[in-house]
Amino acid sequence: MFSAVYWVVITLATASFALISIISKVALSRKGKLISYKSFLPTYLSFSALFAVITTLFITRSLYINYNVVLYAALTGFIYCLAAYFFFFSIEREKVAIIGTVNGSQFILLSFFSALLFLHSVIIVDSIASVVMLIGVILLSVNSITGVKASKYVFLALAANILWVIMWLIFYSTMPAGVSPLTYYSWLSIFAAIFSILFSIPLRTKWRSIQRYFKSKDIITPVVFAGFFNGFGTVLFSLAYIFNSAYSPLISEISLPALVVISFIFLKERLRITQIIGVFTVILSILLLFFL
Repeated sequence: MFSAVYWVVITLATASFALISIISKVALSRKGKLISYKSFLPTYLSFSALFAVITTLFITRSLYINYNVVLYAALTGFIYCLAAYFFFFSIEREKVAIIGTVNGSQFILLSFFSALLFLHSVIIVDSIASVVMLIGVILLSVNSITGVKASKYVFLALAANILWVIMWLIFYSTMPAGVSPLTYYSWLSIFAAIFSILFSIPLRTKWRSIQRYFKSKDIITPVVFAGFFNGFGTVLFSLAYIFNSAYSPLISEISLPALVVISFIFLKERLRITQIIGVFTVILSILLLFFL
């Protein structure tokens, strides 16, 4: 049905997505060496940009885009960076399986807003999938059934997803003919790294904390790997999207159950029954989107 190259690309991208949140959580919660997301993000996004550029140059041999596209890349990079702060602030304080699952709902929101803006005929299906997804997110946020205490970090992660959806809508609607999405994404990631460095100033990020990454191998290693999987994985996903735009997003969501299993085994995370149901509800919403 698809070429062997497609399956290799999408498998590597899926594995990368599953590992990003796990490794980031490890980097943010080293015992005795707690590193704030404020100092994590500039380092992480810089490595993401580096690996995105390296992968793109290896595949396309060029990073050339015209001036107008650079402006859009700067805008999308800014939105990406802002969303990343919400997301990793949540990752730092909440279970990675929960925040990672919320992140997995991103494609549903992208499909819904695309159908809403461009009046696609599948708006009813998108609406149903979106409602099921929101039910799943609410279940994920429940910390205690008694009194129904909700986790604000889940909703911050959802806010990050909405920002990323806006970013992707701008990304695909402004990409001119003849420009590779790999090249466009590389410039997006470069600007995201630049903005994260600028954001560190008003956030009063301590540069000593950033320097600690490079002074300790057990801290810098997970940050480098997280940046690698983000840059490498997203570029590969963009490549897979070129091969087949219809099924690539669905296949990429395979990373959700993998993320839950890996977090259970290696991070010893235990989910409440409502949160487990929430994970499966979000996965169900993704399946509904593709098979209704």
